[in-house]
Amino acid sequence: MSTLIWALPLTIGVYITFLYIQNRTKIALLNPLLLTSVTIIIVLLMGNIDYKDYEVGSSVITYLIGPATVSLAIPLYEKLGMLKKHWKVVTVSILSGVFAHALCIILITFILKSTPEMVATFIPKSVTTAIAKDISLSLGGNVSLTVVIVVLTGVLGAVLAPNMFKIFGIKEPIARGLALGSAAHAVGTSKALEFGDLDASMATLSLIITGIITVITAPFIYDLILLLIK
Repeated sequence: MSTLIWALPLTIGVYITFLYIQNRTKIALLNPLLLTSVTIIIVLLMGNIDYKDYEVGSSVITYLIGPATVSLAIPLYEKLGMLKKHWKVVTVSILSGVFAHALCIILITFILKSTPEMVATFIPKSVTTAIAKDISLSLGGNVSLTVVIVVLTGVLGAVLAPNMFKIFGIKEPIARGLALGSAAHAVGTSKALEFGDLDASMATLSLIITGIITVITAPFIYDLILLLIK
């Protein structure tokens, strides 16, 4: 019962703390999502607390993932004008990102000689958590591991993006936003806010459209990979 009482406030409190630290330091590696997860794991291990008890106590957060994802339709609607204006750039960029993502998954699973379960686990690595969980579950993947991979993908993308932009001389807000949204989903979109409003707007568009395309193409990519690794 005590776990039910402190699980939710602890999770929110730790997240807000790390969010404050990241905002003050501007260090992408100090990602609040990643650090909160690590902190909670340490607390559970040190306190010998069953994860199931913690999960029940913090279930409100899990429940809100779905509505939060659906609410992404609002900024998409608000940015329809921008989407129409830059539809060629948006289309080519996002499709290129989805193709690169699929190619990356094929290479990883082929090199690791992955099982069908692992293939399903890796496929949704570049979309936001709520969508990734459903895709992984529908394909027979390990949902818990999918969530970990999604978080690491987002954090890695946010950490590497600034240097990659400098190396390749990418200064165009539209290009930066589309890249961050398609490669690093919600974490990348948060990072895009640091560059500017246009970056964030394009990242949001990219995040949403990439998620939709991935939902549609995931079963086909899954079947293709299984054929290639047999």
